[in-house]
Amino acid sequence: MQRLKNLCMVAALGAIVMGGCLLQSTSASAAASTTYVKAGGPTLSSALASAKSGDTIAITGTVTSGSVVVPAGVIISGKAGAGKINFSSTSGSNGKGFTIKTNGSTITDLELYGAADNGIYMEGSSNKLTNLKVHGNHDAGVQLSNGAANNTLTNVYSYSNADATGENADGFAIKLHSGVGNTLTDCTAEGNSDDGYDLYAAHGAVTFTRCKAINNGDCGGIKGDGNGFKVGGVDNKTTGVAAHLDPLKHLLIDCTAIGNTGSGFDRNNQNGVVTMTGCIGQKNGKNNFNFPLTGAPSALGGKTVTFGKAIMNNCTSKNGTNNITGATLSGCIGF
Repeated sequence: MQRLKNLCMVAALGAIVMGGCLLQSTSASAAASTTYVKAGGPTLSSALASAKSGDTIAITGTVTSGSVVVPAGVIISGKAGAGKINFSSTSGSNGKGFTIKTNGSTITDLELYGAADNGIYMEGSSNKLTNLKVHGNHDAGVQLSNGAANNTLTNVYSYSNADATGENADGFAIKLHSGVGNTLTDCTAEGNSDDGYDLYAAHGAVTFTRCKAINNGDCGGIKGDGNGFKVGGVDNKTTGVAAHLDPLKHLLIDCTAIGNTGSGFDRNNQNGVVTMTGCIGQKNGKNNFNFPLTGAPSALGGKTVTFGKAIMNNCTSKNGTNNITGATLSGCIGF
């Protein structure tokens, strides 16, 4: 009797009330776990299939994987920064490496390569990509589309990605209805067949800080548009909606575009007010900064459009031409 009385007085985490007493629940969530994935051990796909929010998948050495889907809230990490994932066993237009349609996951300290499509494709929100090398994929290295919002990319190096025609494989494709609040810090796009950063038909403003676009537009002889930072595009991909411009206020701080075959910083029909502070364009093939005041987008039937004026503060142009009739400059050098 005394033992029952004592049990009734215990209030433990996860307890339930039954007959006036507090009883221990056996349904409390299990503690987060770590699964180690390496060659000859559990596969990446099997580890992710059983992972739950809070779990860690630790990649040791080089592993080969087909396309995988990332569940919500997991951490995928390379051991001591040495983890590599070879996605070359993927195939076809759906042959993406990582697909992330969920929220709150982290992918960090890894090298990812060889996917038949994107290295990383994301539609989810509040995910983090950190300290990654993404290369040798056959579409954009990293793509955020269809509502992907509030994602944070830090120190991601996306390079040498190329598709068959050269027109699709950007370093970073934050486009085709991507959402608000995506930020890129200390990221680099280099030697990709198309653009460094492509914001075509994005639906939310993007913030870039200390990002670099280097020598994009030619990857081993496969050639695309080659713009460093392409910040716009007519949205003619929304079903049931006429082609239109979305005015977005992208922000670029201390970014650099060097040696791209197109323009370093390119409006590409963006009619929102883009602000560039401390940005440097150098030796780009078309213009270092290409922000005309008007344009006649073919997707709008060639109708002449007057764009919102970009704001350029303390920017620098070296060894190249510029079209800045659609920009207001303050403290800039080399124009």
